Amino acid sequence: MSQTHDDQSIQARIAALEQELAELRQRQAATQGGARVEGDVDTQGGDFIGRDQHITYTGEEPPDDLLAAYYRCLAAECRRLPLGMIDKEFLRTSQGATADRHDVPLPDVYVDLDVVTPAEERARDGRAWAMRLMRGEGEDRTPLLEALSKDEMTKVVLLGDAGSGKTTFANYLTYLLAEGSEALPAPLTAPQRRLLPVRLVLREVAARHIPADAERGEAEMLWNALRDDIARHLGKPAAEKLFPYLQRRLMNDGGLILLDGLDEVPEARQRRRVLLEAVARLAHALGAARFVVTARPYAYADPDWRLPGFATLALAPFSEAQVGRFIERWYQAVRPALGWNAETARAKGERLRSALNERPYLGDLASRPLLLTLMATLHSSWGQLPEDRADLYEETTKLLLGRWQRAREVRGPDGEPVVEPGITEALGAGEDRLRAALETLALAVHERQRGSPEQDEGPADISEGDLLVAFKPLLGALAPDTLLAYLRDRAGLIVARDEGVYAFPHRSFQEYLAACCLANQPDFAEQLQKRVYADPIWWREACLLGVGKARQGGLGAAVHVVGTLLPAEPGDVAEPCAAHWQAAALTGQALVELRLWEKSEGQPHFEALLRRTRRWLVRLLEEGQLSPRERADAGDVLGRLGDPRPGVGTLIAGEREQPDILWVEAPAGEFTMGTPEGDKMAYDDEHPAHTLSLPDFYISRYPITNAQFGPFLADGGYDTEAYWTPEGWAWRHGAEPDPSPYQDIDQATQKSIAEWLAGRPAERRHRPFWWGDPKWGAATRPVVGVSWYEALAYCRWLAARWRTANLPIRVWRAGQIESAAFNAADLSFRLPSEAEWEKAARGPTGRRWPWENDWEDDQANTEEAKLNETSPVGCFPGGASPCGALEMAGNVWEWTRSRWGRTQFYRPDYGYPYDSVDGREDLNGPDP
Repeated sequence: MSQTHDDQSIQARIAALEQELAELRQRQAATQGGARVEGDVDTQGGDFIGRDQHITYTGEEPPDDLLAAYYRCLAAECRRLPLGMIDKEFLRTSQGATADRHDVPLPDVYVDLDVVTPAEERARDGRAWAMRLMRGEGEDRTPLLEALSKDEMTKVVLLGDAGSGKTTFANYLTYLLAEGSEALPAPLTAPQRRLLPVRLVLREVAARHIPADAERGEAEMLWNALRDDIARHLGKPAAEKLFPYLQRRLMNDGGLILLDGLDEVPEARQRRRVLLEAVARLAHALGAARFVVTARPYAYADPDWRLPGFATLALAPFSEAQVGRFIERWYQAVRPALGWNAETARAKGERLRSALNERPYLGDLASRPLLLTLMATLHSSWGQLPEDRADLYEETTKLLLGRWQRAREVRGPDGEPVVEPGITEALGAGEDRLRAALETLALAVHERQRGSPEQDEGPADISEGDLLVAFKPLLGALAPDTLLAYLRDRAGLIVARDEGVYAFPHRSFQEYLAACCLANQPDFAEQLQKRVYADPIWWREACLLGVGKARQGGLGAAVHVVGTLLPAEPGDVAEPCAAHWQAAALTGQALVELRLWEKSEGQPHFEALLRRTRRWLVRLLEEGQLSPRERADAGDVLGRLGDPRPGVGTLIAGEREQPDILWVEAPAGEFTMGTPEGDKMAYDDEHPAHTLSLPDFYISRYPITNAQFGPFLADGGYDTEAYWTPEGWAWRHGAEPDPSPYQDIDQATQKSIAEWLAGRPAERRHRPFWWGDPKWGAATRPVVGVSWYEALAYCRWLAARWRTANLPIRVWRAGQIESAAFNAADLSFRLPSEAEWEKAARGPTGRRWPWENDWEDDQANTEEAKLNETSPVGCFPGGASPCGALEMAGNVWEWTRSRWGRTQFYRPDYGYPYDSVDGREDLNGPDP
C-alpha cells in the first residue's frame, strides 16, 4: 500500500483486506505455498512475492511449510527499497505511476559495509567515544559480514549514525537468510548460512510488549514480539502453531537474532533498561544463537546501558571504492523504471562518479549511505546533479523535509496498522513555516558553536529546549513530546545524538540552513561580511552556500554579495592581516563556484571584481601568506580564474597556444656536488662531495605545469615520431621495459614494480597518466604521470615550437622580468643534466636545501606540509634556490637527462664524482 495515502483510504483498504482474509480462511488456498498476494507482484518463476501477503491457514499445514511461508513473507518485506519514499520526482520521471511499481530490490543495490572496532574509553569519555563512532573512527577496518562471521562475534552491538546503513543491513541479511539465497556472501560459513533469522524492530517491541511500569525485563517480552510478527504475516491461528516450533528450533539449533533500533525505543530511560534486560536474558537462553543489535552511538555511549557479553562494532563511512560500487549497482537497478538500457545506465553512473570527484565538498556526504542514495536519486531523476552546491543542498534539504512530511504506517499497541501523519500535518503548519524555524535554529546554533569545544566535531549540539523554542510558534496543541518523537524516530533534517540532544545530519546542512537564514535578511551582504572578517575559517562554508543561495535570485545579486568581501585593491590596504588574505581566498572560491570568468565578458563590474581578486591571490602566493593548505587551495582557485603570473600557463603567439615559460639563470662557475662523508641524511651514492665547473645555463623557474604541457598534447606531440628517441617511440607503441635489472631484488618489490608497469599499457600512453584528473590535472599544478620518454619528447617539441614561433626568452632576475637575446641557432631546449639540476637547486656554495642549510617545514611541499598531494607551482616562495628556481625541493620528482644505469636496482651504474662524458648523458645509448 502506498505510503502517501490519506488516513481514510488506508483504513478502508485495511478493512477490505481483513474482510477478504476472513473469506479466504473459509476455503483452501489455491496458490503455491499457501500465500495469497495482492498488489503488484513479481513471481520470478516461483512463489508469489509482493507487498501485502496473507496466509490462508487450514490447520493442517506442517510447521515446516508454515515456516517457509513466514520466511517468504519476511523476505518480501525486507527486499524492497521504495524509491517513491526517497524522491517523489523519481516517480514523475519513471515509466509508471505508483511507488510500488518502482521499488528497487534491495539486494540489487546493496553494497557490503565495513566496520571498525572502537577503542574502549573511560566512563567519563563516553560522549567523545560516541562522537568518534558517529564518524566511523576506530581500528582494523573490516568487511561487516567478515567480522560477524568470526567465532568470537556471536553477540554484537552494531553502532552507526543516522543514515549509516544499520537498518538496511539488518533487512538485507534477513532477506538473504529467509530466502535461503545463493547470494549469501562468502565470509559466512556453511552453518551460518543455514541460521534461522529473526528480525524484530525494538521500537515496536517496547511499545507493544513492555508495559510502561515494567520493572524487570524478561525474555518472554521478545518471544511475544516474535509471535506477533508471525501473526502479522500469517494470522494468529498459524502463529499459534508455528511459534512453538520455531522457538524450539531456535533454542536447540540457534539462529540469527537481529534486533534493530535500540536508540528508537520510546521513554528510553525506563523502557530501554527493561528492554536491555530482556535482550540479555534472551541471549542467555539462546546460547547457540548469534545476536546483532543495532543502535546509534549515543544510545550506547553510557557504560551502564551496555549489554554484557556483547562485542561492539561501528560502521565505517563508505570508502571511495564502496561509493563507486553503489553507484554502479544503483544505476543498473533503476534502469528498468527509467527505460534505460545497460550502457545508458553505465554512462550515467560514470557521470555521477565524475561529479563527485570534481566536487571535493561532496566526498564526505557521499561516504554516508543515506545521503549518497539521495544524491543518486536526484541524479537519476534530474539527469545531473545541480551545478551549484547551494542548489544541491536545496534539493537534498527538500528530500529530507519530505521524509518528515510523509505519513507512514506503524503498528499500534494492539498490533493493528495505524497511520502516523507527517510532521507538517501534525503541526498544522505549512512547509514554509517549518523551514523558517529550522533556518533560524541553524543560524543560532552555528553562531553558538563558534569557539566552543565542539567546533571541530561536526554539527552543533541542539538541546530539547533549543528545539522547543524554535518550534514553539508551530506547536499549537501538539504535545512537545510528540514533536521530539518525530525528530528522534525519523531520519530527516534533525537527528538524535544523545539523550535529549539533537543535531543536523551533517555540518554542511547546518551551514546551508544558517546561510539561508542570513540570505533572507535585507542586509545580507553586510551581515555576511561582518561574520567572515570576524572568523573567516568558521564562516567559510556558510558564506559560499549563502552566495549560492543569493544566486538563485540572479547572478548580479550574488556578485554584489561577493564584492563586499573584497572591496579594496591589495595596494590600498596598508597592512593586510590574515582575515584579508582569507577573505581574498574565499572571494576567489565564490567566484569559481559562480563560474564568473565564463560570464564576465561585457560586464565591467564582473570583470573588475575578477581582476581585483586575481591580484589579491597573486600577492598571497608570492608573499607566502597563510598556511600551506590555504595557499595551495588559493593557487588552485587562481588557476581556475585565470592565473596571470608569468611562467605558469600559456600565451598566444602566431595564432597558436604556446607554453609561457619563465627562465632563471644559473651563472657559470664552480659548485659543490654531492654530500660530505658523515652526513647521516645522505644516501650512500651521494658521496663523495666534489667540485664541478659548469657553463651558464637557464632553467625554468617553475616545474612544467599541466597548462604548459597541454599544447604538446594538442599539437600531436604523442603521434610525431621526430620528437621521440627510438626507445621512446617503441615504448609509446607498446614496447615493455627490460625487467632484468629487477631480478636480484626481493619478490615483493618485483611484484610491486610489475603492477606499477602494468598500470600503463599501450592504450594509456597517448597522454600523461593522470591527465584530466580533477585533482592532479589542475591547470597550474606540475604535470605528473610523465615518463622519461615523454619528458624528452616534450623538450624536442618545445625546441621546434620555439624556433618556429620566434618567441622571446623571458628571464626572472631578483623579482624583475627581462628579455634575453639569443641567436636562435644557439638555443637548445632539453632536460637538465643531474649536475645542472643540482647546481640550480643548491647554488655555488652547496646548500643542503635550496633555501639554506637548516630544514624549515614551510618552505616546500613535503610530508611536513601535510598536503598529501601536489600543489600549484609557486606556493612555497620561501623555498627558492639561489638562482631563483622554485619547487627544487618537494612537490614532485623531476627528470634529468642523466642516466642511472640498468644493471642494479638500488645503486646507480654511474657514480660520483660526476663525469659528463662517461655515457650517462648519452641519449643514444641503451635504455636507463
